[in-house]
Amino acid sequence: MTSAAPLSGIRVLDVSSVLSGPLTTMLLADLGAEVIKVEPPLAPDFTRGTGAARNGMTAYFYNTNRGKKAISIDGRHPAGQKILSQLADRSDVLVQNMRPGKATGIGLDPEECLTRNPSLVYASISGYGQTGAASGDPVYDYVIQAVTGMVDAQRDPSTGLLDLTRHFPADKITAHTMSEAILAALFARERDEDKRGQHIEVSMHEANLAFMWPDSMMQHSIVGEPDEPGLYPADFYRVYPTLDSAIVIMPLMTPSKSICQAIGRHDLIEGGQYSTLDSSNLHDFQEIIADCVKHWSSDKAIKTFRNHEVPVGEVLSRANIHTHQQAIAQNSILENNDPVIGPIRTARPAWRMGRTSELLHDTAPQFGQHTDSVLSELGYSSDAVAKLRTNGVIA
Repeated sequence: MTSAAPLSGIRVLDVSSVLSGPLTTMLLADLGAEVIKVEPPLAPDFTRGTGAARNGMTAYFYNTNRGKKAISIDGRHPAGQKILSQLADRSDVLVQNMRPGKATGIGLDPEECLTRNPSLVYASISGYGQTGAASGDPVYDYVIQAVTGMVDAQRDPSTGLLDLTRHFPADKITAHTMSEAILAALFARERDEDKRGQHIEVSMHEANLAFMWPDSMMQHSIVGEPDEPGLYPADFYRVYPTLDSAIVIMPLMTPSKSICQAIGRHDLIEGGQYSTLDSSNLHDFQEIIADCVKHWSSDKAIKTFRNHEVPVGEVLSRANIHTHQQAIAQNSILENNDPVIGPIRTARPAWRMGRTSELLHDTAPQFGQHTDSVLSELGYSSDAVAKLRTNGVIA
């Protein structure tokens, strides 16, 4: 294993908030980047006050800001804008998720930043992009779920009722898309003769359209009438209640013979009516499975289907996912000891590299924790820092 993390030596200025931007930069921190998170003195990140907390720190904030430094600067104040400009001039990457044009108001116009620091990768996350009638609209995760087909994809096929995905996939998809784009831009910079950065943009709308398209749009991609309408597999998957919880199996991805053998219905194999599953017989086949499984414990169901090589998983509560045997075997969920929030579980970075060392951050910053040290690195004296604090420029 090498000693340096992949992004060791890369500095990221994070002037984003809530989820899409902070998760982007935490992914970079997990790869070894130095990330400096900026928050206004009177408006800490929304996630600092949302959800389960201990000793003044929330799990939500911890889960999106591990491994960062935190400074508090008022970007509306000229002195604050000067500090932000100095930081941008010394950074490799800048990430912001304000509405189009708003970053200019705190002295971080992308063109001006790139003029002063041509090697900068300036990353803008927006709701609908930089142009178009909706570009300035306020946008949040559930709005994007609605306009990208995600809510429609949650439609109950039997009742037609719509539903939301009850977490924030649109924000997280955007974060992973932007982190991918940033890594590509850094790689392009290394290949460029003059080591030039660039302005890159990711909209939540486009990131989630791209995410939804491969499978969710399989019935709607062909322009005109398809030769074969086919079926949409997700319409036929369901949860099967057991005596003590529930399981999920994949009937369309498994030879029906294996499922029939698992539930002891050899007569179904001999009859041949379920040798091929499609929209004409799959619902009835699912009901047969359900009538059997409801009399089993989940443990029996898991063992029985697994013995017949049927893909199966127990429906775990979010409170218990850390108990899954593979999560334990792979050390997938870490228990860290943050000095503020105390013992806390978090998912480890999903990548594992054979030669490059891992960087597993276990703490998240308190509000403004690193303001003084970062300003000192910029050359501000203790008296200058005190004056900035007295004037409300920093906290």
